[in-house]
Amino acid sequence: TRAPLRISFAGGGTDIEPYITDYGSYVLSAAIKLYTTVVCDDTYVPRLPIEIMLSEIKGAPIKILSDVSATSGLGGSGCSFVAGLKAIFPQLEREQLVKLALYLERKVMKNTGGNQAPYCAAFGGLLFLISENGKTEINQLPIPEALSRLLVLVYTHDRKVEGRVIIENQMTINNTKLLHHQKQLAKVMRDALIRTDYDEFAKLLNEAWEAKKSLTPLISTHEIDDLYQKCLTMGAAGGSIMGAGSGGYFLLMEGHEGELRQNLTNASIPYSNVE
Repeated sequence: TRAPLRISFAGGGTDIEPYITDYGSYVLSAAIKLYTTVVCDDTYVPRLPIEIMLSEIKGAPIKILSDVSATSGLGGSGCSFVAGLKAIFPQLEREQLVKLALYLERKVMKNTGGNQAPYCAAFGGLLFLISENGKTEINQLPIPEALSRLLVLVYTHDRKVEGRVIIENQMTINNTKLLHHQKQLAKVMRDALIRTDYDEFAKLLNEAWEAKKSLTPLISTHEIDDLYQKCLTMGAAGGSIMGAGSGGYFLLMEGHEGELRQNLTNASIPYSNVE
């Protein structure tokens, strides 16, 4: 059983405690055609839900395969939980998958993070998630035909700081105003996509990256900053790091279709198309 990984445009950080409980969250994300696959022994019958995802226990009949590395920033952890639950409990509805995946990851495994990856893994498509008062409203948006043709992913380097450490660090700083800004950016970026205003969307994507970097100095590195500045001279109109930061994939949006891809190819910088 497989589930899609995700890219995030804006709102990341607002879906993490304590902000999400105190102020609510807006997140704009999209599932992509990169996957985590879970292979489970057909004879395995779980006695308790907690058992199914503890794949590190010796003898657990679960194999987790992914199209990307563990530090990609594309939501691999949350995606793995959803894919594993789908493999063991195919009868579960999508919202049940998400709730159980978040319970296992947050409460049982004590992994710090947001809620967008499990939603994208379970529902797919382009999602605008509104979380308030303990409930999440799932808005599936039409995917603009030209959007994927303007997006590319570039791998920066392996994460230099654990995602958990980055998130916990940014939670120790009074980032409330910055997170308010991220929340509103998710909303206006949604509106720009609905209007298919790609120039505005790219500008806002860059703004979201600058706001995200300000949450903690652990999110970016000199190598990431240098790569992004170089890409801006090569045809990128905006971009942002995926996931917690400090490495992994950087999402770039072209100003003119094909220009950035050609320049990346000429510079021997590997990239992946976003589908």
